[in-house]
Amino acid sequence: MKVMKFGGTSVGKPDRMKEVSRLILHDKEKKIVVLSALSGTTNALVEIGNTIAAGERDQAKIQIDRLNAHYQTFIRELVETEPAYAKAQAIVGEHIEFLSIILKISFSEALNKDILAQGELLSTKLFSVYLEEKGIIHLLLPALEFMSIDNHDEPRIESIRTKFGSVIAKACG
Repeated sequence: MKVMKFGGTSVGKPDRMKEVSRLILHDKEKKIVVLSALSGTTNALVEIGNTIAAGERDQAKIQIDRLNAHYQTFIRELVETEPAYAKAQAIVGEHIEFLSIILKISFSEALNKDILAQGELLSTKLFSVYLEEKGIIHLLLPALEFMSIDNHDEPRIESIRTKFGSVIAKACG
């Protein structure tokens, strides 16, 4: 099995994400595809987190709305059918709602990590919607089901290996 990792620039525009799908379909070998957040998303999420941490919630709301507008344009260009668009819009809406809820609660470093995770979650879910629309058989493996870090923010390799193995076995078996 091949692992292919694509950075934010590789998936930062709808045409680039479509090119990633062509690359992964180039041969019949099974692949695990890992996507970064869309180009610019991580910076926007860092800015949102910093703004919330500074107590500037009205400004953070503006930043969240700007991020939402970017994703609305992105998904309109990514998918062609109304059902796929509705599904993609629901995904973006879910993540924007999460960010909006954060505006109403106490900020913490743990919450900041949740804010930053939204980028990769969005890119992988939207890519899955695109693949589904094109009839490409795939399986979305949410990283939150197997990723974990220790209290020094380092990956817990053995735990990840065990959990990932279980996820893959369940998905393939």
